[in-house]
Parts: sequence; structure tokens; C-alpha cells
Amino acid sequence: MLDLAHDDGLALAVAEVGRARSRAARSRADRAEEGRVYGGPRRFGWLGASRDPYRLGNKHRNEEEWPHLLAMIKARSAGTSWRGIAGDLNRRGVGTARGGRWSEQGVKALVTNPAWWGGRVLNGVLVADPESGEPVIGEWDCVDEELEGIGVETWKTIMTGVNAARLHRGMEREGNARRPADAAQTRMYLFSGVLRCGRLNDFGEVCRSKLSGNKATGRNAKYGDYYRCGDANCKGIGRRVEPVDRYLEGLTLAHLDEYFADTTAETVAWRGEEKLNVLRAQRQEIEESVAAGETAWGDVRDLLARLNRNVEGMVERREHLLAEAKRNLLRGWSREKWEGMGLDERREVISRVLARVLVLPVPTGVSDKAPFDPTLLRPVWSREAAAPTG
Repeated sequence: MLDLAHDDGLALAVAEVGRARSRAARSRADRAEEGRVYGGPRRFGWLGASRDPYRLGNKHRNEEEWPHLLAMIKARSAGTSWRGIAGDLNRRGVGTARGGRWSEQGVKALVTNPAWWGGRVLNGVLVADPESGEPVIGEWDCVDEELEGIGVETWKTIMTGVNAARLHRGMEREGNARRPADAAQTRMYLFSGVLRCGRLNDFGEVCRSKLSGNKATGRNAKYGDYYRCGDANCKGIGRRVEPVDRYLEGLTLAHLDEYFADTTAETVAWRGEEKLNVLRAQRQEIEESVAAGETAWGDVRDLLARLNRNVEGMVERREHLLAEAKRNLLRGWSREKWEGMGLDERREVISRVLARVLVLPVPTGVSDKAPFDPTLLRPVWSREAAAPTG
């Protein structure tokens, strides 16, 4: 039995975690180099694991899904967009491995994964035979190039067009490949993820997909960055970032001023604060004793090291302080708080106040270049913002 808070047990536990990670990494490398079956969640196109009858997951092809997988690969090879492939699958009622709808990213992850021709990526590169240099072909079912007309060369052609964006999470970006200028991160934009598409999609439903921020390029650069719906089965909605952010920021701050300016923070003290103060006092007493020459350093070195580990290992205190800061994020609100916040902190405030903002399409007959119309933004306030306490 080890007391992780007061023994050397913490160091032993950390070391064991490191050893476990090393064992897992070696196991993954061994499986990849030997071409053994991938042991993760079921892939679309392959059967899952089964006990009765016994069957390894991701080893045998799923005859119902396999034709759809081949069609996806051939469509991309012929130049069809990821969005077009996902939209076609959804319209035909073809579900993902978990039965959901397809997205652009889901199609990319499947088609750019070399598993369909038998390859595997490890640490960013294809696993190859150390002697021949040829890719190691796995033990699972994969395409037959002679019968199905696609193979490793098809994959290489597809990857030529996408390697700069590093669309398969395991692939390493080539040294001379640059990230496209329009591949901006969603988190760069204040209201990404809060905005929802209000257009009717191909199924006659209100889309409600999240709008993501995009960097404007080419001819549209003069209009500035924009939010866009990327759902594969929706014609989409777009709005310029600058007027949307300006309007919604003003709306959010006015709401915070009204409901939270008169509230006060209520911080609950951490239950271990007294114990931490005792440990700090003991450490200071020992350090002063050594400095004064009253105690030999060799006599207290181990004790002081243990005290330092205990003080620095107060993870519960850090977690408690973070939880209290989050709980009191809106209490005692003032505009000065907002001015001193970074982008991530502002996004956290917005997520606590706004449940979503439905973005309605521009009415028929109105030009897309018409002045910004704030009435087409329909905010829905969160419960916390609608009924604050304190």
C-alpha cells in the first residue's frame, strides 16, 4: 500500500505510468510491423469483433458496406469533393459505422486511411519492410486491385491532393507542404460553435449545424473572414465575421451588465488549505535552520525533498481553484473583466451565456451583398444567463 500524498509512492506511480505507456507503444509498433489486425473501434467497411462465432474486429470485410467504401474511394479519385461524397451517402441513407450521418471529415478520415489497400501508418509514416522498403500489407481484408480497379497508386494520387492539409490524423505533413491559407482554426473566431445554421437542408429539416470561421481568400478577401455552415446536406449559410461579432458581442455584454453586474463572487475555501499551510511552514522552518547553520543539509535533504513533492503535488488544490474560478466566472461582472480577457476566456463566457444563435437565410430577392441585417440572428440564452442567482 502506498500513500501517494505523503510517500515516495507518487514518484513510483508516475514511473509506472511511463512504463505502461512505453509498453503500449511497443505493442502498437510490433502489431504494425507484423501486419496484425488493428484493435480499435470498428471501421466502416469491416465487420466488428464477435464472441460467438469468434471473430476479430476489423479483419473481415462487411459485404453490405464494402461497395459504398469502394464508391467513396473512386469518387474522390475522380475529383468529387469530400462534401459531395458525404452528401450523396446521406441522401442514399448510408450510415456511418455507428449509424450516424456522414461529414466531410468522416469521409476524409476513411478514404485517406491506407487500411483499405492493406497499409498502416505509425508515427506519421507508412509502415514498411526494413529490408525491401515496401509497405507492410496487413492481415485484414483489403481491395483487390485487379478485380476492383483501385489500389495503393490510387491512394497515393488521392494523398497528393490532400497531404498539405494533413487530413489523415496519422499522416506526417511533407517538409515542403504548406497549410492552405483558408485552413484557419475554428478557435480563432469568437462565435464559432455558437452559431447554428437556420436553412432547410436536403431532408426538409432546419439544419442547425455549427458555423465555423473561415479565412477569406482570393476575390472575396476584400469582404473579410466569414462564418459558414459546412454540413454536407445543406446549401449552407454564410455571414461576415466582423459585423456578426460586433453585434453579438454588444448583445452579450448588455445581457451580462443587466443580469450579472450586481452579483458577488462566492468562493468556497479548499478543505486542505490548513494542511498545505502546515507543510509550507515546516518547509520554511527547515530551510531557515539550514541557512542558520543549526542543521546539516545532509540530515534534512530527503525530508525537504519529500515536503517539496507533497506541496507541489497538491493537485486537488489546483483543481479546486480552477473549479471555483469557473463557477464564479460571471459573478461580480464588469466591463473591465471583458477587456482583460483573451480569446479563449471570452469564448468561455459566451458559451455560458448563449446556448446558440440561429442564423436565418437571407430572404428571397435580397442580395447577398445587402447591408448586414441583425434580425436574421436569433439568440437563445442559456438557463444560467436567463436566471442567475446571487
